[in-house]
This record gives sequence, C-alpha cells and structure tokens, in this order.
Amino acid sequence: MNRARELADSIIHRYLSLTRYQRRLNERIRMSTNVSGRQLAVLRFLVQDGPHSVGRISRYLYVRDATTSALLDRMERNGYVTRRRSTEDCRKVIVEPTELGREIAATAPAGTTYLLRTRLPEVDVEELERIDRALARLSEIAEVDESTLD
Repeated sequence: MNRARELADSIIHRYLSLTRYQRRLNERIRMSTNVSGRQLAVLRFLVQDGPHSVGRISRYLYVRDATTSALLDRMERNGYVTRRRSTEDCRKVIVEPTELGREIAATAPAGTTYLLRTRLPEVDVEELERIDRALARLSEIAEVDESTLD
C-alpha cells in the first residue's frame, strides 16, 4: 500500500472514530440523564454564560431559530428552562435554566463537543490554525454544503 492510501485510511479511521464516539457517548449521556446532547449543550451554555435569546442559542448550536424553538419547547415542558419576553425588546425571548436544568448541567458527563469547546481555546494558536485548515480541507473534499445543515 502506498503512503497516500495509508494516510487517507488513517484520516478516515480517525474521522469515523470521532463521530462514532460522539454518537455513542451522547447516547449514554441521554440514557443516564434523559437529556439530549443539544439540550445539555444549551443548559451548560446558559449556566456558564447566563440568560440568552433564542437567536444567540441558535448561533451557539449552529442551527436555525426554528430548530432551537422546537428544542426549547421540549426543554420547557420538561422543566429544564423558562422563557420570558425581554424587557428591552419585546420581540426577543430570553431563556434561562431552571434549578433542575442547573442540576443536570452540573452533574451530567461532559460530551465530546463540550470538551472541544472548553479545551480547544487552550491549544496553541498555530496548532489551532493547522487544525482549522485541515478540517476546512476535509469539508471541501467531502463536498460539505454548510448551507444545508440545520
């Protein structure tokens, strides 16, 4: 086998391992907490950063507002968050974690995305730039159209 094929196989293996691990870990977290990975991400974001608008939560999750609204509907029904109109702009809805939501955020195991969000800023900037370029190139090779993602 030539070196290019070996490296390509290694890259594909690492990519699939990462995505499989993330999916399996998220499933284990969901089974133990009854909270999805996205719900847990929202709870941790709100606990760490304070109350936010639906739009800001959407940007944090890299999804559309409609997706976030449906997610927040479920979270509110389950008692994890509350929503209220902003006092400064009545068009904005502000989301806050409840005590139950805070407890879940504090006790749930850390998922892959959470670990990446907290640990990547500690990595040297030059290494981050190399990782960013590599992931951008992988997305290009795989013909990823980010405009179709939700």
